Amino acid sequence: MIGVVFEGCACRAAFHAGVAGALAEAGLPIAITAGASSGSIVAAALAAGRGRDVPALWEEVGGRSIVSWRRALANRSPFDMSTIVRTALRGALGDGDLRAAPIESLCTATRLRDFRPLVLSSRREPDFVEAVLGSCFFPLLYGRPVRLAGALVVDGGATDNLPVEALAARGATTILAVVAAADGTARKRPFAARHRPADAAPPGTRVVTIHPRRPLAIQAWDLDRDRLRAAVAEGRDAALRAVDRL
Repeated sequence: MIGVVFEGCACRAAFHAGVAGALAEAGLPIAITAGASSGSIVAAALAAGRGRDVPALWEEVGGRSIVSWRRALANRSPFDMSTIVRTALRGALGDGDLRAAPIESLCTATRLRDFRPLVLSSRREPDFVEAVLGSCFFPLLYGRPVRLAGALVVDGGATDNLPVEALAARGATTILAVVAAADGTARKRPFAARHRPADAAPPGTRVVTIHPRRPLAIQAWDLDRDRLRAAVAEGRDAALRAVDRL
């Protein structure tokens, strides 16, 4: 059973978009996806059968500014990430009802009142767009707060930025872990020591890490068109190398 997990890494998830596109084109029999923050966007789109379209959908936001004074009142913030992400998600997922989709998707969020990690499933959420928005919510950058099951939530990366264990708990025996660092490491949460994704997997689970060969030029809050396209292309190449190893 193959699962794919995408690290949260803000705009550097353009790399993830390239990975998702290549995996879909390769026809890999993926049974489940997972992600945190921006990684949850790609995971949900791949599970919804939009994997081939993810690179183009991601590139549509290229050249946008993350600041918008014109929409500051509607966004409740001078930052435009709420509108950018919500619009992209609705374009990819429509009404967000993925309960009947062939692939399950998981995303992590952090319950604000006790900082408890939550794992949300597309099999249970009637509108998975709201779950993903909750996974992405970062105060100030995202002006509109999100409630899930009645509780205010913040970015899933605050407590579980690479939910390898959640995939293993659902029965994934081979996990493709997609991370943005060229050395193939990730942080489970802010300020934690960097680790290799395989270190978080239970015994008997095979983990194949997909990462760029060199540091990505694109930065965390960067929608430059050229850097975004380069990251997408790097993701495609990295995914094809990983598929050859399976």
